[in-house]
Amino acid sequence: MAGERRIRITEGDSMEGGVRCPKCGSYTSFGDIIAAGGCARGAWRGGPCDAELALDLIVENDSGRSV
Repeated sequence: MAGERRIRITEGDSMEGGVRCPKCGSYTSFGDIIAAGGCARGAWRGGPCDAELALDLIVENDSGRSV
């Protein structure tokens, strides 16, 4: 992997069951991100989007600290 860039998703980027790909702008489902590791739909410069995407799930306990 050439480099990793973390993007905080805003409400405007989210859609039911997925998010807008930060590279090509197409809708990408959470299932596609988990199964394919990236954007499985959009087009980028005339070809398939090659964005590598991953999800981080943060679970917090009642005290507010990450576990």
